[in-house]
Amino acid sequence: MRILIISSLFPPDALGGAEISAWNLACWLRDHGHEVGVLTTTAGSESATTGVIEDGLRVWRVRMPRPYPMAHYGNQPAAAKLVWHLLDHLDPANIDIVRDVLREFKPDFASVHLLAGLGWNSLAELARHDVPVLFALPDLALACVRSGMFRGDHTCQRQCTECRLSSWWKQRQIGKLRRLGFYSPSRANLQSVESLVPLRKRPRRVIFNPNRYPVPVRPYRAGSLPRFLYAGRLHRTKGVDVLLDAADIVAGRGLAFTLAIAGDGPDGEMLRERYGNRPWLTFHGHVSQQRVSDLMAEHDLLCLPSVWAENSPGVAIQALSQGMPVLASNVGGVPELVDPGITGALLPAGDTDTWAETLAALILQPHHIRRWREAASVRSDRFDPEQLGARLFELIEEISAQGPLLRPDRL
Repeated sequence: MRILIISSLFPPDALGGAEISAWNLACWLRDHGHEVGVLTTTAGSESATTGVIEDGLRVWRVRMPRPYPMAHYGNQPAAAKLVWHLLDHLDPANIDIVRDVLREFKPDFASVHLLAGLGWNSLAELARHDVPVLFALPDLALACVRSGMFRGDHTCQRQCTECRLSSWWKQRQIGKLRRLGFYSPSRANLQSVESLVPLRKRPRRVIFNPNRYPVPVRPYRAGSLPRFLYAGRLHRTKGVDVLLDAADIVAGRGLAFTLAIAGDGPDGEMLRERYGNRPWLTFHGHVSQQRVSDLMAEHDLLCLPSVWAENSPGVAIQALSQGMPVLASNVGGVPELVDPGITGALLPAGDTDTWAETLAALILQPHHIRRWREAASVRSDRFDPEQLGARLFELIEEISAQGPLLRPDRL
């Protein structure tokens, strides 16, 4: 089968988990004998490519006509963001770009992962070519301009006017597809989408992303004191400040431990200035996935203190796949990954005192971490990428075999 992966970001241009998952699915399909194309964006015309083979994938990297590239979306002026989103919804150039790739590659199927940045109206071109589509739900982009129903420092309780208009337009575009199905890596995210967007009777599944993570260079060995790790973006939605404040409280009680922070982001400089002189703390900055795996082997427990509804964070799956337990906020799809008291613990999001008390208890009673690690190692098979990829391909085949809809203009 000839399958086109559509993702506005794609490694090596990666900011989050959705594009990593798109890459992993592309590799799974390639390794199982399918011809795989990738349509993605690039920040500059000098790095644009047209059907160039990269690691066995045929890749189109296009420079979109936007005020700024997708990879530079953070901290842009409000006026530039407004123009960017209008172009992302309405610019006819979006359709032209997708049309050119469809004519050249002639896919039997398309898997859409990140469409923001490539243009929502480009779905109409997929419909005109009658390409069956698997639409991934890595976030709430169908319902929210910002993709997460999170604004400032709080979760939105309902859609604003801007998001309702955007969602209406997206539904009109996606509803033109005759053969369409959805998958979400968490039931929580799927239910959130369903509560905001009518998916009608389209097939949908909850399937973990078939991500394959690097093997650590050296195996795990227990240390002389508890070693905690955070790996991810340094952004207010991730609750890193909650974790650092909690760790500060614990250190103030004279308890010994270490905490490593791997990653960077908009809040990186602020966090380093505020906490960088702590003797128990190390900031590693942005690191590769291989380095994340190595750090997991060098630490005892992953901390995931997010204050917004994470979908199915890949870093938690990566940790659990390596037998590393997870201490996480009880939000979004995270409870579908962590078995409380068995492979880790779930805590109230944003509750610094509870995080401090839990960290202190684990320092004083480290046998809990050892027991969680044993259980996580036993249960790691649930994230086997080979089985997950096979389940996704079964859904691809189901969508391809769909007959005509009575109301093709609806979801």
